[in-house]
Amino acid sequence: METLKLPRLISEGMILQQKKKVRIWGWDEPGRQVTVSFLDMKYSCETDKKGYWEVFVNELKPGGPYEMRILDSAGEEKNIRDILVGDVWMCSGQSNMELPMRRVLDRYPGEPEQCANTFIRTFKITEKSDFHGPLRELESGAWTAVTPDTLPDFSATAYFFAKHLYRLTGVPVGLINASLGGSRIESWMGRDMLAGYQDFLATADRYGDDDFVKGQLEKNEKQAFGWHRRLDGMDLGLLENWPQKSCEWGNREVSEEASDSGSQEASKKADDSGWLDVNIPFFFENTALKGFIGSVWFRRTFFVDERLAGKEAKLWLGTIVDSDTVYVNGVCVGHTEYQYPPRKYMVPEGLLKQGTNTIVIRVKCETGHGRFTDGKTYAVFRGEERVELSGAWQYRIGASCEMIAETDFVNWKPTGLYHAMTAPCHRYMIAGIVWYQGESNTHAAAGRYLELMERMISGYREKWGEELPFFYVQLPNFEADIYEKERNETYSDWPGIREAQRQALKLPGTGMAVAIDLGEDNDLHPLNKEGIGYRLAMQAAAKLYGLRAECDGPQVEKVSMERTEAQEAAGEGCTTWRVTLHCKNATGLYAFSEDKGTEIKDFEIMDEKGLLRPVRAVIIRNDVVLRCDEAVGEIREIRYCYHNTNSGALLYNEDGFPMSPFLWERHGGLG
Repeated sequence: METLKLPRLISEGMILQQKKKVRIWGWDEPGRQVTVSFLDMKYSCETDKKGYWEVFVNELKPGGPYEMRILDSAGEEKNIRDILVGDVWMCSGQSNMELPMRRVLDRYPGEPEQCANTFIRTFKITEKSDFHGPLRELESGAWTAVTPDTLPDFSATAYFFAKHLYRLTGVPVGLINASLGGSRIESWMGRDMLAGYQDFLATADRYGDDDFVKGQLEKNEKQAFGWHRRLDGMDLGLLENWPQKSCEWGNREVSEEASDSGSQEASKKADDSGWLDVNIPFFFENTALKGFIGSVWFRRTFFVDERLAGKEAKLWLGTIVDSDTVYVNGVCVGHTEYQYPPRKYMVPEGLLKQGTNTIVIRVKCETGHGRFTDGKTYAVFRGEERVELSGAWQYRIGASCEMIAETDFVNWKPTGLYHAMTAPCHRYMIAGIVWYQGESNTHAAAGRYLELMERMISGYREKWGEELPFFYVQLPNFEADIYEKERNETYSDWPGIREAQRQALKLPGTGMAVAIDLGEDNDLHPLNKEGIGYRLAMQAAAKLYGLRAECDGPQVEKVSMERTEAQEAAGEGCTTWRVTLHCKNATGLYAFSEDKGTEIKDFEIMDEKGLLRPVRAVIIRNDVVLRCDEAVGEIREIRYCYHNTNSGALLYNEDGFPMSPFLWERHGGLG
């Protein structure tokens, strides 16, 4: 029976951290001698009473591939091949870190042809939580080099970070990907890091009961299955086969061969019974469907000429809330279970016919916030041939029902992901941590995010035993799913999370990739992951490698205020102000937005009464001057881009890095 065992991270294809004493560890029978041979050196130790052993390999220079031999005193042997030495990065967070390259390849169609690089490798850890305590060993993962075949499974953010970092340094890059969509920061923190947060710890304790967790998972499945079964059973569209009937309707709608125009008109009226007009894309809340929960069907005809007829084609339908099933000429061509993935389906060869075709979409709305997202592609196309599908459609309700029961996402609970996916990696030497998270905390714990982030950074550094660099992404622009406070609905504090992330820069060894210009207002998962990866790589190259290049945008160092002379004579309480923001990293300061012009619209001031008002902003050399032409007694706050997205031009330095959104307070400064 084999007793010499290694952790998953110590395996073929691994990348070992350069310039550090690297730990190699494993398990064997107690009291055995274990010898590690690597690069003409031997390192020996004896297993302890629990069978654990470890050695530290001398500091290594970048290079490879190498081989490692591990032999114990009983003759058991492990040989590890294809080892590189370079920089290893722990890449963690939620969906925008997890998002695989396959989701963005339409934006980067040439990437598979040029991606092959054996010096960039990833170790993907599969979703797993544990609430009893840190696992000794990971339950999944293997080292994989990037190739055209493996690229689609790489984290897009992590891949582009590695691509640009390798280009800048020439050093092999290893990526340990521990990420999960929807997860909150407290999911990735240990109990010691959450000390004092009794609500989080109480939740972790509750989910430490395996029977309780089993019951929650069973309830999730039962509730979801029951809701969909009830809805499907009531849906007239399914019962009456509307996809097929709509094909017949589409054929009659354009028929020019009907012998009796009167009977044709009567037939069309019968077919249109219950169907109402709508323009896609649209938000349900702006129509009679506001707050609708249940299933609703959409249909339209479209014309295909001989250039597209009979050929395989792409069908893109933006994003749809919450789930959809799509039929072309009565044949199902696609289905998506939840709202976030882009609807990118293939119409098989032979299905499109020359002339009139029919498309039908069944949409399920679970919580009353249905939509076809604006600003997206709605079309059938192949190469240059394209048929637009935005515009006039018809809709009809299939069935309405109660709101679906809330899902209990067990793996998002405090400590679970940390115990199962992060803690087992602490022995593996790394260069630093890359973090992209915060979206899920805009709904909960936003006010505590700064302290949680500080605790997590300090906690990770303690567990790894060194002051690791910590580079992270500030939340980008986004507003499609944001509901305002005054509507008494869900309120998401994106500006508050961004400000917490900005203030976390006061911790040494941190760096932030500002992304207020890299998001998509209508998509939680923006496609420009290369922009994110590049800015993260520049942070690492400048702050870890000492590359002499800018990696940050303009930053306000000092705020000065003066009353304007023309208004002082008006008397106390009628003062207007000229505010100067003195900036660093601001050489060549300019204002620009690709889709929102060059006018600066995103500065605001708050007076002592709490009234917010916009102010004019102009650039004077490396400073920004704000002018308030209304009477204001005192300025309590200055805000820049303190909304979910920007209204006008953003501020950049000559290296193309943007200024971070910020909140300046009279008695607290920039925090």
